[in-house]
Amino acid sequence: MEQERALCLTRNALARAQCKAPHEFSYVGTKHGNVHIFTGFYGAKYTDFFCKIENGEITILSRKKRYRRSVKYYIDENECGIIEYFPASCTKRSIIKCCFPKSEKELKADKEAEFWQRSVPDLLKEDQENALKELQDKTAKSSETKQEEQQPE
Repeated sequence: MEQERALCLTRNALARAQCKAPHEFSYVGTKHGNVHIFTGFYGAKYTDFFCKIENGEITILSRKKRYRRSVKYYIDENECGIIEYFPASCTKRSIIKCCFPKSEKELKADKEAEFWQRSVPDLLKEDQENALKELQDKTAKSSETKQEEQQPE
């Protein structure tokens, strides 16, 4: 899980530094455990980028193009990696957030907690809307069947 978060942080830091989307960089591999290698189109040809992640900093470099950037990140209280890096040349101004994927048990607990935080009138209204929708669906299907029966063949 730690590796997945590191990959997310490095790919997004590289994409932001290049003013591109993360999917424009292909993952090649990992070297020495904390250096992730990506390839992407840069300067009229494909180039390898080495992204080293450690101690709250991601160092991005490319040997052939002599490209080097340093991007700071931090880990928040939810164990998510946060990057607040906004190069002047980019129009994207959103914060990058990379979290551990939640397990089925955690997703179920979140859904249950969300349910209990809602008010009783909201729950009753939702139940009523669902029941009315179900009734309308049954009525619509019933009328379609009757129309088909009435048509002569």
